[in-house]
Amino acid sequence: MKDITINEIPSLTWNWMKLNRDKITLNEAFCPAQAEILNAEKGIRVEEGSPSEAAGLNFASGIFNAKNPKLTDGHPHFDFVTEDKNHPAEALFADSKYSKTVRITGKQEKPLIINFSKEESQANLTYIIAEENSESTVVFLYEGNAPESIFRAKILAKENSKIHIAKVQLSGKESLHLDDTGVIAKDGAEVRFTQLELGGRHVDSGLGVILEGYKSKFTSEVAYICKKDQLLDMNHIVYHTGKKSECQMKVNGTLLDGASKTYRGTIDFKKGCAGAKGNEMEEVLLLSPKAVNKSIPVILCDEEDVEGEHGATIGRLSKEVLFYMQSRGISEAEAEKIMSRAKIQAAASLLPDEEIKEKINAFLNI
Repeated sequence: MKDITINEIPSLTWNWMKLNRDKITLNEAFCPAQAEILNAEKGIRVEEGSPSEAAGLNFASGIFNAKNPKLTDGHPHFDFVTEDKNHPAEALFADSKYSKTVRITGKQEKPLIINFSKEESQANLTYIIAEENSESTVVFLYEGNAPESIFRAKILAKENSKIHIAKVQLSGKESLHLDDTGVIAKDGAEVRFTQLELGGRHVDSGLGVILEGYKSKFTSEVAYICKKDQLLDMNHIVYHTGKKSECQMKVNGTLLDGASKTYRGTIDFKKGCAGAKGNEMEEVLLLSPKAVNKSIPVILCDEEDVEGEHGATIGRLSKEVLFYMQSRGISEAEAEKIMSRAKIQAAASLLPDEEIKEKINAFLNI
């Protein structure tokens, strides 16, 4: 067993605030995760191991890269040569048996679904290569009662591609679930990211996006419900390096009972990203005096000609909403349940698969 530090924020705060990072104890016995892959039709190719391009791709990471990356002189890519190769996760994924590559060409009508449901401690690294001018949706579905899981996805969105990455986490109530998503977006690429966090005992979510291309775009919609003694820790970072790049980050969730949630949301405007725009917003519904919420929206700026906004709304249901509900015979407890589930269903509505939506409703006991 090893104690490791993860989800470290790029710009450190005062230590007494206890927002800079998360720490977990991780076992070292992991098996390669096996996935059921659906709708891998014409234009989608699944390969074992890492792609040939991997050596030249420097993905960001929200969860495992502890240090804020620096730009390489005269080159728009990030330099991750300082990444700790002895880190348990990095050492694990050095073995190609834990990796798969999915290549996507053309316009895909059906979503590619990658379903992980093993009961053993498991690990997987999936590369998604969205070729030029392609359009696709890829849904990762996590089920089962695996004690510990590490999942990573690295997405390369090539020129003028459009890709929607969705992650739906319905793990067992005792699971430790680590999930990391890295994105590189080239010129004109558009990446949408939808994430629903519902299960697990201790969940760490990392997101690292590099908007490298001219007029590249990233949009995210994250929703969660944490209850009982669940712990959710998120570290989501978007780096703007491309001119006129845009990002929109939205997080919406509910805390009940003695649950705890930390959200670190960082938009980083790097020098040279003139005309870039970034916006992040979080809404938290607190339904218990014992629940713990920590939010730290951050904007970092090394370029003058940019626009950045951030904010957070935290609290209980307003008196106006409660009055409206109660005037229609809905109790306060039922109103809270309706509003918290509405946040999940709003994000779930973005998923183009009815069976997965039904699984989400079943998990929520709707």
